[in-house]
Formats: sequence, structure tokens, C-alpha cells
Amino acid sequence: MTKIAVFFGGKISKHLVLVREAARKMGVNLDLVSYNQVCFETETGKISLRGKDANDYDVLFFRTTGKHWEEVDLIINSINPPSPKASEGHGPIVVDPLVRYGKPSYACKAWQMLKLKEAGIEVPKSIYGSLWYLYEVMKGDHEGRPYKWPVIIKGSGGDRGTRVFKANNLEELEKLVRDLRKSETEDGRRYMLQEYIENEGDFRILVLGKKVLGVMKRARTAKNEFRNNYSAGGTVEVANLPEEIKKLAVKAARVCGLAVAGVDVAFRDNDFKKPVIWEVNKGPQFKGFMKATGIDVPMEIVKYLVSLKK
Repeated sequence: MTKIAVFFGGKISKHLVLVREAARKMGVNLDLVSYNQVCFETETGKISLRGKDANDYDVLFFRTTGKHWEEVDLIINSINPPSPKASEGHGPIVVDPLVRYGKPSYACKAWQMLKLKEAGIEVPKSIYGSLWYLYEVMKGDHEGRPYKWPVIIKGSGGDRGTRVFKANNLEELEKLVRDLRKSETEDGRRYMLQEYIENEGDFRILVLGKKVLGVMKRARTAKNEFRNNYSAGGTVEVANLPEEIKKLAVKAARVCGLAVAGVDVAFRDNDFKKPVIWEVNKGPQFKGFMKATGIDVPMEIVKYLVSLKK
């Protein structure tokens, strides 16, 4: 039987509980493993999960990483390397490729903008730098003002739309910069300035490997001035998109080193021929997606994890 470990930080979320329940229904051996279980001793050099060996699992899914890249690296360094010959044995399969072959910065929104653009994928026009530098750019101190008002200030490590802000003019931008400065100077958070793309809603495409599981459309409400995220009060509904857009989403996930991903796409002038990838999310939330599409996402995730071993 395939043995799967799903790693997480903090408390066990409702999403993780649903994944565990789906595995039980399917008769799949799946453990939820907290990063708090990672430990080692210098005298033995052995890294373990409080007595358990990560090599005893067939698939390791790092559902969340966030502040836990140190523990992630320890786990990765403790597992056996994969082998092309079955007779020689092999290490567990790691989801996502980013975790095993990339680096933490690849999961940041700013780095994604560069990687996607290098791959020929359209993204919002963005400028990365300190908050005061971004303010100076829009003030016109650096080769003129590059974007029209309004503009977006977006955290490079944003979480479910909570670190996305809109400024309609220089005065609002200055206030925003002053409000966010503490998070930059004391917490080390980084920000980007992005063009504002007017839209009637964006689309979340859920990708599992080379497959698109489904699509939902997200739209803002009166209370939610510009964020479309369901977790931020946006509305959701099932949607469909042309096949070339779905293929673009799969490509975007691959470029970002993710196998399980939520790809967010909008369209300039609401034209399907002008897609813009807003971001590629690792370990996407799926409550709104399930509400919109009716797809049993936890079950599909477990099926996908099992298929990797086969």
C-alpha cells in the first residue's frame, strides 16, 4: 500500500482534515505530519520525525512551507536519492519539484514574476524594491512615472490576497508605504509595485500535475473594492476557459516548480486572447473552489498523490 506523508505547519486546518478523511475513505495510508516532529542529534547525525523515518513513506507532500523551509531542508537531506533502477531502491517521491530542486525564493511572488516572464508568459508589469523606492518611482523621481493610477502594492509573500493593496493617487500611496514600513523593516517583508488591471473577475485554475482539475471565476463584491479572493469576501462560480488557457496554466505551474497549484489568471480588456498570470499558488485553498465546481478536491488530491507512486 502506498504510504503518504503530508507536511504542515501550525494547526491542522480544515483542508488537511478533509484530505485525511478522503484518504481514509479510499483506504489510503496517509499521515499528517507537523514540522514540529522534525528533529536530529549531532552525535548520530540522524534526522527523523520523532522516531519515524521519512524514507518509510512513498510520497512526501509539503502542503505548506511558509516559515518552515529549515525543517523542509532537513527532511529533504534525510531522504534517499531517487534511483532509475527499481532493483536498487529509491527515495520517496517529493511533491512539488520546487521543494526538492528549487529554493525558497522560487515560492515568492516577486521571483515568480521573473520566472514566468522568462518563460514567455505574460504577467502584470511589476517593479520590485523597498517601499520608499516604489513611492519615488510613482512620484516620478526615477525616469518618470511608469504606470497610471491606480496601482497595486503586493507582498512578495502574500497570503490569500491579504497583502494586496490599492493606491489611487500619490497621497494614498504615501500613507500605504508608511503603514507597511514596519512589516518591511522589522519583519523583512518585501513588496512589488504592479499595474492595476481592470477586470470583471479573475479565474482560479486548479492544476494537478499535467492535468487541470477545474476552473472557477472569482469576482469582487461591494465590500471588497478590488480583491477577488473568496477568502477576502469575493464571490465564486464554476467556469470554463479555452484549452490554450488551461495549457498555459499547466505551463505556469511547471515553470514555478509546482505540481499541485492554484493558477490565477485575468484578461486585459476582458479578452480571452490577452491572458495575464497574476500568480501561481503553492498549496492552494479549495473551499471556494469546491463550492463553485462541486469537485471533491481532497479526493482528487489523494488520487493524484497515489498515482505518483504507480
